[in-house]
Amino acid sequence: MPSEFVDHYTRVLAFSASRPVSPGPSSQSELSLNEAAKIATNGSGNPERKARLHALLVSLNQNTTTPHDVQQYTRSLRAISHPVHDDANITGTSREDSAPFDPEELAMERAIIGKLTVALYSAGLETYLAQATEVEPEAEWWADVEGSRVNVALYLLQTLPLRLVNVMKTVLEALRESQLPVRFSSLSPSSLRSVFRSPSHFTLRAGLITTAFFPQLKNQQSLTLAVLLPPSRPSNPAFVPTEVRSKLSVALAQVSQLLGSLLDSADFLLRFAALPLELTKQECRYNRRALEKIRDDRAEVLGELASLRAPLSDIVRGDIMDANNLAKRQYTSFLGTLARKITPQANADTLVLSSPLTDLAQMLPPLDETHTQQLRTQRLLRPSSLTRLWPSLLFFPPLSLYIYTSRTSWVPALVDMARDAKETVHGFVRGWLVEPLVDVLKTVRTGGKGEVLVREEGVVADLESLKRMTLSLARDALNYTPSQLELLAEQVKTGDLTAVMQLYEEDIRTPLRSALRGTPVRNAFIQVQKAKVDIDQALSGIDRLLKSQELTFAFVGVAPALAVVWVVIGGLGRMWSVSRGRGSWGGKKKRRGVWERMRRIERLLIMQPPALATGSVEIAPLPTGLLILSLTRLRSYALSYLPPSMMIPFLEDLDDLEDTKLGREAKLRVVERMWRCWGARGEGVFRF
Repeated sequence: MPSEFVDHYTRVLAFSASRPVSPGPSSQSELSLNEAAKIATNGSGNPERKARLHALLVSLNQNTTTPHDVQQYTRSLRAISHPVHDDANITGTSREDSAPFDPEELAMERAIIGKLTVALYSAGLETYLAQATEVEPEAEWWADVEGSRVNVALYLLQTLPLRLVNVMKTVLEALRESQLPVRFSSLSPSSLRSVFRSPSHFTLRAGLITTAFFPQLKNQQSLTLAVLLPPSRPSNPAFVPTEVRSKLSVALAQVSQLLGSLLDSADFLLRFAALPLELTKQECRYNRRALEKIRDDRAEVLGELASLRAPLSDIVRGDIMDANNLAKRQYTSFLGTLARKITPQANADTLVLSSPLTDLAQMLPPLDETHTQQLRTQRLLRPSSLTRLWPSLLFFPPLSLYIYTSRTSWVPALVDMARDAKETVHGFVRGWLVEPLVDVLKTVRTGGKGEVLVREEGVVADLESLKRMTLSLARDALNYTPSQLELLAEQVKTGDLTAVMQLYEEDIRTPLRSALRGTPVRNAFIQVQKAKVDIDQALSGIDRLLKSQELTFAFVGVAPALAVVWVVIGGLGRMWSVSRGRGSWGGKKKRRGVWERMRRIERLLIMQPPALATGSVEIAPLPTGLLILSLTRLRSYALSYLPPSMMIPFLEDLDDLEDTKLGREAKLRVVERMWRCWGARGEGVFRF
């Protein structure tokens, strides 16, 4: 992750340093007449030296240069350029010989020196950025442990064996120093009290045993009794009335005092019982603060190194045909500044570089060893994986054995549950998903020509029967002519039986005479047939309505099953994404980390002193280093999780924030743009 930022941050410097410009005609005019005569006499320089310089430059451009490689390249350059002089001549001292050099050789030599300088500058950035990047996740881990009492208790349990081992080592060393035999009797409380005497009776000063169990107490002067004693309770005069001094009020006051004492005692016991957790929490807090201080120290140096990019860019991009000694003095001055930045403050004032390239290349590798040794000596790193996992490894075998021995009780239940689940899923898929979908396909294929409620032929037959019955009655009882019968037939088709209804009304007036003629019975049958025809036509209309909406009803029937399948598949997909740690743009945890980085960037910019309020003033080294640290993690996130369409503009915003020439106000506007484009109202990268 740091290499990605360093490669991006120094890409322009490396590109400029790797392309020396061939000397033009103007450079020849800058040489004196004597030097020109010597060059003319000697030809255009030493071809072998040119070839070796060119090969050295090509090797630098093709390979990644480490500080160890810088030392080798420096020795090679010294042997090629001036074998009689030391490394100082390469980086800044004037030449003692008066022999002129070919301007092309000077250009290649300066390009090599610039390439080596950029490599050392990149190595310094890489070193301090890697150290800060290593320390910050450790500090966040301690902060997570400190923020939860459950995590604190779990951490105490995980490190309990190591603490007991440290206590035993301390006890054994104290017994040897006191020249006491190492026996079980020497481990009795009386023997230990004689060996480890308490320095005071009024404070719980951390002794050797306590500091062996809680190492952070070595940096604390004393643990006062205020940690254990509960706060004093204010007297409440309401319990003892001033006006009425009855025996009841006095008894109530005594009871209240007794209850207060009991509560204080219970509070004291609880505090005493929770004292190991409190001390463990203080240990987490101490480690977090120590790591944050180390991170700030590395970030401050990182900010100072970042501010050197612009001067180095000016030197590297400078005119190749400047005076050679002046150019080398610039590199020497820059290397001296770089060495003072990366050297601890105690040695920075007395730092003297006899050969800047070689000395600086020798300074960088021990920095990582010193940093690692500091973290291990102060025990600031999180416990090892074995230390964190031993409770699980301890309880896993007994739990596995219990599960195996009790398999006869739970295996059949699981088998039955699996069988029921299988039948449920099968019934759901077959009855609520497959068959409705098949019906939908059949409906689409047949086009609504399936089963119906009433056949069209039956409706026509009933209507023809009604027409014949009506015409027969009209011919016999009403003596209709053929033309009238044709008109009545048309009326019957439209449902108009007015003539028959009028005959029925006349028959009702004379029911006995009409009964003898038989017309009411025939009229009643006609009414029955009319009702049957009406019912058939109504059912036919309902059938047509259902057929027109058959596809809609089919989709409505299968929609709940499709919704259930959609929810289940989406849930399984989210579970799979979370299990792989990806999810949407890295998952919720990654997006929360991005949100925290952006919040810290904005907070650092806002918390700048008023003197830095103008956009033309650069930001201080410490905020700059913290910004670079956050931006490095954001860049790694973007390269790992964002799609190309979003990654490119996101990296452009990060480039603006990485620019040390931009002031506070300009970077705040960039942050506002990022919240607007990538926040909750934009693409949602910062939303978790």
